[in-house]
Amino acid sequence: MSILAGLYLSLIAAVLPTVLFVAIFYWADRYEREPWWLAAVAFLWGAIPAVLASIVGEVLLGVSLAGDNPGFEAEVIESALFAPVVEELAKGVALWGIYRWFRHEFDGVLDGLLYGALIGFGFAMTENMLYFFGAFSEGGLGGLTVIFLLRVVLFGLNHSFYTGLTGIGFGLARHARRRSTRWLWPLAGLAAAIVAHGLHNLGASIASLNAAGLGISLLLAAGGLVVLVLTVLLSWQHERSAVRAELAGEVGVLLSEDEFKSLTGRWHQPLRRRRAQGNHAARMQSLVQLALRQQRLRRVGEQQEPRLTAEVNQLRSNLLRAYAEALALRP
Repeated sequence: MSILAGLYLSLIAAVLPTVLFVAIFYWADRYEREPWWLAAVAFLWGAIPAVLASIVGEVLLGVSLAGDNPGFEAEVIESALFAPVVEELAKGVALWGIYRWFRHEFDGVLDGLLYGALIGFGFAMTENMLYFFGAFSEGGLGGLTVIFLLRVVLFGLNHSFYTGLTGIGFGLARHARRRSTRWLWPLAGLAAAIVAHGLHNLGASIASLNAAGLGISLLLAAGGLVVLVLTVLLSWQHERSAVRAELAGEVGVLLSEDEFKSLTGRWHQPLRRRRAQGNHAARMQSLVQLALRQQRLRRVGEQQEPRLTAEVNQLRSNLLRAYAEALALRP
C-alpha cells in the first residue's frame, strides 16, 4: 500500500473518532450550549498551537536530559515527567484565555470540562495522526491497526480527561468567593492533569518490560471515564437544581409552566429545537443563563463580579418582554 494511501488512512482514523467524541461532549452541555465558534477555537488550539508548542518544549527538554547517549531511563523520565508538564501547560493556556477573556461564557464546572475536553480532543487528533502514519510507515496496515486500537479504542478519552481536569479546576474557581481559592482551584486541576498524564505515560513506557505498566494505564483510563461521566451527571443535577430554584417563582412572569417543566425535566433535551417554535432553543438558553447568573450573583456577590448585575437585568428584561409579547399573540 502506498505512502499516500497510508496518509489518507491515518487522517481518517484520527478524524472520524474525534468527530464522534466531540459530538457526544457537545451534546452533554444540555442546558446552555457554548458558542460554536469558541468551541472551535478551543479545539483548534489543541490541534495546532498546543501540539507545536509541546513538540518544541519536549525536544528542548529531551536534548538537555539525554545528551549524546539517550537511554531507557532518560526516555521514561522525558515521557512520564517532562511531556505531561509541557503538554498540559500548552493546552491549559487556552483554558486560561477562555476563563480570562470570555468569562460570560464560562459558567461553571461543565463548561470547564467541555472546553478542556475539546482542547484535548484537538490535541489527540493531531498526535494520533502522527502516530498512525508512523505506525503505517513501519508496519503497514497491521501496525496502524494496533496503534488505532491502543490510542482510540482503549485510550481515546485520555487527553480530554487530562485537560478536562484543568477545566474542572477553572470551573470550580468560577464560583469561589475568596481570591486565593480562585487561584488554587485551577492550579489543583492542572496538577491533577499532569499527575494523571504522567502516570499513564509511565505505565505505557514500562509496559514493554512489565505487563503491570499496561495495567496502570488501563486502570487510569477507566478511572478517567468514570470521572468524566460523574462530572457530567453531577453538573446536570446542579444546573437543573439551579434552574428550578431560580425560575420557580418566575412561572407566569418570564416563562410558562410547560417551559419550566421542559427545563427541569430529567431525561429529555431542554434545548432541542421545535418546528412550532423556531426560537425555542434560544429562549430556553436565555432562561438557563438567567438562572445560572442569578445563582452565581447570590453566591459571589456584586463586588466580585460588578458586570453580572447588568447581565442579569438585561436577560430578565429581554425575557420579560418576549414573554409578554408571546402572551399578547395568543388567541
